[in-house]
Amino acid sequence: MRNYADVPNLHTRIYAMKSRLYSLHDYAVMIREPETIPGNISGIQNPTEAKEILFRQQIAPIINLARAYESYTPFFIADLRQYEAYNAKILINKAAGNQTLTQWYDISPFATLNKGLLEEKLSLDEVKLLLSYMYLDNEFKTISSYRQLSVYVDVCTARNLYHSKDLLSGSAAAEFREMMLKRLAVMTLIWSYRLKLHYQFSPERIKLYMDKFHKIYGGKIWYRVSLEQEVLDRDLEKIRKDTGQEPSVADVEHHLEQNYYAWISSMFHRDFHSIYCVVSYLWLLFYQIRNLFRIIDGRRFGLPAEAIQNRMICRT
Repeated sequence: MRNYADVPNLHTRIYAMKSRLYSLHDYAVMIREPETIPGNISGIQNPTEAKEILFRQQIAPIINLARAYESYTPFFIADLRQYEAYNAKILINKAAGNQTLTQWYDISPFATLNKGLLEEKLSLDEVKLLLSYMYLDNEFKTISSYRQLSVYVDVCTARNLYHSKDLLSGSAAAEFREMMLKRLAVMTLIWSYRLKLHYQFSPERIKLYMDKFHKIYGGKIWYRVSLEQEVLDRDLEKIRKDTGQEPSVADVEHHLEQNYYAWISSMFHRDFHSIYCVVSYLWLLFYQIRNLFRIIDGRRFGLPAEAIQNRMICRT
């Protein structure tokens, strides 16, 4: 069914779904009692299979709502496609000859890549053709490095999310742009720290790289990036004082994501009739899926409950 809901109806559904998101207490119970993890996966020994089943169970309500209201459909689909970006990276790494997990994010009927591709021996050039079609972007054909391909997948995914506002108008378009620009600022900092610490990029090279990325969005988000940087600097200084150690990339990303989670949560109830609740819910669900996967991985590797909980991105 398509276009069967109006804004009040759809927002009422989103409010009901948001009320069922998990708290830190809920996650703590799941860590202690794995049979309480949703999706009936406690008896599944293969963690990849368990995650695939859990993902489909978590994302099913979004699949059902994606075409409920025409103006929101592009954003719902762009949100789903950010999970499909992980599938694209699996194919890139596999074609490059790297060992990689084969966990697949099933977003059917909105998928452009099918899981059967994992059984094929695709060359990097064949994968680039698939990505060119997937993102309608011939730039993929000119990229030779598999690392650059993976980065460009992230760029295109963010671009699709940003431009999914194109059917919105008036205040809805402005509200959506506000939320996405803040998200892009957070992503800018995450990518910048990865380039600095993993690839030893100089500050000048990082700025040049991120300027190219920002041109896709009008190049007007450096002020927002500077605000996020100020908050992050305070958080990292506290970590240094508390631990006497330099924060890791994982610490940096955790603080950025936790701060964004707190902000996006606060935006949910800002106006029932606005798109705030829809955008907020989809990001909150994104974090919930990541948290559930952390529980599966943490238990798999025998991590203490406290260590798993400390990496949760959620409300207390």
